[in-house]
Amino acid sequence: MVQVAHRSNPRRILMPSNSRPSQFTESALRSTGGYELVFSALLLGLLGFGIDRWLGTAPFFVITLSVLGFLGAAISLYYRFKEDMQSLAKEQS
Repeated sequence: MVQVAHRSNPRRILMPSNSRPSQFTESALRSTGGYELVFSALLLGLLGFGIDRWLGTAPFFVITLSVLGFLGAAISLYYRFKEDMQSLAKEQS
């Protein structure tokens, strides 16, 4: 058992040491992938827009950095998913 105390509630709560986050928390953490895909491409696209304006180039950096942001987020999601599936397989076996 682990004793947990929160700042707003100083009473100690006994929880099993192997407790897991709630199903809602786990699903909320998994659902961030779509935001990751969009915002990484958007942020890097805005950075590319600034570089293009500064250098006076065509939308080369906007397109390149947006694609790189999207691909980076997609690869990150893939490996995170793969790791989650491996840990679930270990738990079930």
